[in-house]
Amino acid sequence: MKSFLPLNIRIDNRKILFVGGGKIALHKIKTVLQYTRNISIIAPEIQDELHEMGFTEIYKEYEKSDLEGFFLVYACTNNIEVNRRIKNDAAAYGIMVNVVDNRELSDFISPAVIKKDEMTIAVSSNGENVKKSVEWRNKIKAMLQHGDFLTKSSEPHKGGYVYIIGAGPGDPELLTIKAERVLREADVILYDDLVNSEIVDRFDAEKIYTGKRKDSHHFEQEAINEELVSQALQGKKVARLKGGDPFIFGRGGEEIEALRQHGIRYEIIPGITAAHGASAYTEIPLTMRKISSSVAFCTGHPVNNIQVPDADTLVYYMVASTVHEVLDAAIKKGRDENTMVAIVQNATRYNQKIITGTLGELRKSEKAVYSPALLILGENINQFIKDNWYSKKKKVLIAGEDTRLYVSEEYIKVLFLSKREECTDCHNHQQIEPLDLDFIDEIYFSSLAGIRNFSAFYKSIPKKITVKTANTEVGDEYKKLFLT
Repeated sequence: MKSFLPLNIRIDNRKILFVGGGKIALHKIKTVLQYTRNISIIAPEIQDELHEMGFTEIYKEYEKSDLEGFFLVYACTNNIEVNRRIKNDAAAYGIMVNVVDNRELSDFISPAVIKKDEMTIAVSSNGENVKKSVEWRNKIKAMLQHGDFLTKSSEPHKGGYVYIIGAGPGDPELLTIKAERVLREADVILYDDLVNSEIVDRFDAEKIYTGKRKDSHHFEQEAINEELVSQALQGKKVARLKGGDPFIFGRGGEEIEALRQHGIRYEIIPGITAAHGASAYTEIPLTMRKISSSVAFCTGHPVNNIQVPDADTLVYYMVASTVHEVLDAAIKKGRDENTMVAIVQNATRYNQKIITGTLGELRKSEKAVYSPALLILGENINQFIKDNWYSKKKKVLIAGEDTRLYVSEEYIKVLFLSKREECTDCHNHQQIEPLDLDFIDEIYFSSLAGIRNFSAFYKSIPKKITVKTANTEVGDEYKKLFLT
């Protein structure tokens, strides 16, 4: 059985090589980066977050001669044969190698680390159980943050800290800067069904899926409150991530009431609510001079008591199953049948869909409406531009990690997430929703791993979709998997 001796090695004046430019390398580099920036990366493709860190980048396939002059090497490719070759080549140079997630091939392992000023705590399971190492690291980190080790406090803090965070309506880039910072620092993230998988996938914390939709609850609200309290009382930094804004039909008020009852400290980070996202991404102004000077946010429930406030523009949340009841209520309250209505499904997402018509027309319509859906009613919809800025952009699905080929001014980039890429430290993790390829204009296979992951989920590609591949090798794999 292999044993690994824990050592502190000076590396500020030594060169470190990472072979591989994807998520595997990113996680390791974040640890090493706390001690040195003398890092080089060799890979055919290097993901954006690594690219933005400013390291030496060499875009090529690995060769034995690449190892010359390096002190330590991390083999971070997703190809076991390449990693094995790196191990054997490094042995010839007398260089120690860490083969990620393979203790038998590794000369050294990277522990789970906590660094504070000049102090470092490293937790290791001898390479046997990475998940447990991370769990222990997080527990120790919570003790240090809330106890008397670093704060000189004579009384340890009795509970953790909870952030109630709005994730926005769907587009991952609408997450606020503050929310992103807190999510990176969190020990555990409790997130809802309407939170985009691309957002959750960015962060390393333990993840607990608390999704609940009408008639299909994974967690009842009371159970969510209990989970928040339980996690906080363990001394953890807890991020409660909710779609839209926590205080607009988000039940954030109920959650902070539970935290108050247990004396747990908390903070609210607002998010872009669905009404604002839908308005911006459909070019339907909620207010407009001489047309709409008042807006009311409403909900399509309960069906026997739908409110119709006296405002120029009405926005109804959660209407997938109650569209006709909302329209009937508006008519009974005296709204003209010629008043324009817009129903927005999946607002700000790649598969956003807009249904428009008059109040009278949509009352008679049998079109199905799918959740999440939002209804806007008012004369402001006469300003609606069918060919709006968001609809003009092509939707490109990127299977792999290289997104640089597509500029955001022209494309909506949809990242393909597979089960293989889900966090290994997640608890009750949400099943990633299948992609709706009917909304995709183009697919870009940027790596062999990307196309193979995609083919595990989809056996065919609609003919209307343009397909591009990063190189000849990926192109040959595409032909083999989809054209033969």
